[in-house]
Amino acid sequence: ATRSLPLLLLGVFFAGLALNLTPCVFPLIPITIGFFSQQAEGRKGSAFPLALAYVLGIALTYSVLGVLAALGGAIFGGALQTPWVVGLIVVVLLSLAASMFGLWELRVPQWAQRASGGRSGVLGALVMGLVMGFVAAPCIGPFVVGLLTYVGQRGDPLFGFLMFFTLAVGL
Repeated sequence: ATRSLPLLLLGVFFAGLALNLTPCVFPLIPITIGFFSQQAEGRKGSAFPLALAYVLGIALTYSVLGVLAALGGAIFGGALQTPWVVGLIVVVLLSLAASMFGLWELRVPQWAQRASGGRSGVLGALVMGLVMGFVAAPCIGPFVVGLLTYVGQRGDPLFGFLMFFTLAVGL
């Protein structure tokens, strides 16, 4: 099983890359480019630290999910069978759909903007990555739920962290 881990991680990484082409994630790419363009204005030096913080924010979001799924194990799978959890997921997805149709605007919470220094600098990029991790989650939901189930069955938090960190880096 240890020999197949690198191949499994490589497959998850390429799945993360492929998920960028889904109709829901693809429109987020201009938002990301716009964020970095705005950050680059008047900034001396490389944008690499900003990009790294952004990727780490997304990776942190998904890695926590992977660890929680591994720790929860069968609880996670059982939770998806209850009508209340499924209903909550439906409400969240309908709310996000309503936002896409312009019924309300999805914004970064004020506390997050204050904590990030108004979306500037490395801390701002990290917070933006954390937020984008949540925004992109419904877009890649079917794959993530499948991976969460697999990680939950394994019950290994390090394995869960590695799987979802690798997915996020690909994404």
